[in-house]
Amino acid sequence: MPKFELTKSIEARKLNPRTRIPLNDYVSIPFGAIIEDRVREGTIEKFSYLGEFYQYPSHDLEASVAPIK
Repeated sequence: MPKFELTKSIEARKLNPRTRIPLNDYVSIPFGAIIEDRVREGTIEKFSYLGEFYQYPSHDLEASVAPIK
């Protein structure tokens, strides 16, 4: 499963852990954070960070990550 490192801080929307439906909570994910489990759904990309699930616009996320080799 590929992992990615954030190249800048982002404000991602938290998802319900059971249903993965967006909540009204926005969380700041810091520069250098490792994200995984990326899944693209239209213009939104869902991913996990520290065991929690989040969503962020896919175009902006693509510009904010670098793959870890």
